[in-house]
This record gives sequence, structure tokens and C-alpha cells, in this order.
Amino acid sequence: MKFAAPGLAAATLLMFDAPPATAGVVFFDSFESPNVSSWYVYQTGVGDGADWSAVSGSGIEIQDQSLGITNAYHGSQYVELDSDTSRGGVSAPTNSAMAANIGLEAGKTYELSFAYKPRTNTPNDNKIEALAGELHGLGFAPGAVLATANETTSSLSDWLVVTTIFTAQAGQNAIAFRAAGIQNTLGGFIDAVQVSEVPLPAALPLFGLGLAGFASVRRRRTA
Repeated sequence: MKFAAPGLAAATLLMFDAPPATAGVVFFDSFESPNVSSWYVYQTGVGDGADWSAVSGSGIEIQDQSLGITNAYHGSQYVELDSDTSRGGVSAPTNSAMAANIGLEAGKTYELSFAYKPRTNTPNDNKIEALAGELHGLGFAPGAVLATANETTSSLSDWLVVTTIFTAQAGQNAIAFRAAGIQNTLGGFIDAVQVSEVPLPAALPLFGLGLAGFASVRRRRTA
């Protein structure tokens, strides 16, 4: 699998107390299906709409919050991509990648957001990269990386919502996530993936300012 470089790549990280305005949600997934009692590794058919498939590594590990590791950001399940080779995992490097073909329209600007949380306190152990691009062949084009989250439990104790804005290119129709940290079956968690179409008036200032890209993160609100 190769991801063609997106029109806008993540360049700047900012902190927000409230989510940026979005409209036209075209995709949302909080990984409540397949339902697991504790954890299991899948190769395909993952997510609320069965849209995700593993494209490298041992597979997509779904965990339930009943394990006691963390509460999910949304619902009761979430994903870990520094996966395992047992319980459905294949014999491959544990750092895995998953992709979903969601039919993005060339030339339109989209907002991709996802919840992220580190699992360990080891530097570079929880690194997650978000990508977008066209599916063809094997591997990832370096320019396809939209946003990177790389924290430890000492620097981040709760979920963050990472947001990035990009423009779909011709043929570009998929989003993906990959683990890019230390391979030890312990890594960053992903939940609540959302893609929204950004209305043209809201997208124009990005081009007017000549931005190469835009990304943001915001802390989860707690009651």
C-alpha cells in the first residue's frame, strides 16, 4: 500500500480548549465493532462500519476498557497498533498500520480528527502517525503523514484530540494510522476517528495565508 502525498500536510501544533468548528461529517468510528470481551487482533472488518483493514504488521488490536488499562474516549473500545502476534495477530513486526477507504473527493478540504493517549512512560514508545492518500502498491509515501502524536504517560495523562486539515488529491480516497514507536506490543491508543468536509469559506483562509498545513490538538474535557 502506498499513500500519495496529500495536498496539505500537518505542520503546526496548537492547543485548543474547544474543538474547531466543523461541518459535514463524512466518517466517524469509535471501534465498537467487532465486540471484544478483553482484547483481540483483527486483520480486516474492523470498526463500526467494518471499514478498517490491517495493511502492515501483526494486525489491529481492539481493546475493551474492562481490561482496566484505560477508559475509552468514546464508547467502550479503542485501538492499539503496536499489536500482538497472538489472539488473531499474524507473525510480523508488532508495529502495525490500518487503513480505511472512505471515498474522499479530489479537491475538497477535509478535517481529520482522532483521540490519542499514550500507554507507557518510555520516550518514543507511543508514537502514532495519521496519513491520507491513494491506495496502490505497498509502503507509504513520506509526504502522506498528516499528523504525529508522540507522548508519554508523564507528559499526557488523559486523551488528546488531534486535528489536522488537508486537501484530497486526485484518486485520494483513504485514511490510515500506523504505530511508529518502539516495537514491544505496548503503544499509543486511538479512538473516535472523524473526517469532516470543511466548507469552502472556512477553507479559503488557509490558502490565502499560504499555509503548508495545519494541525491542532486539544485536551479532553472532564466533568
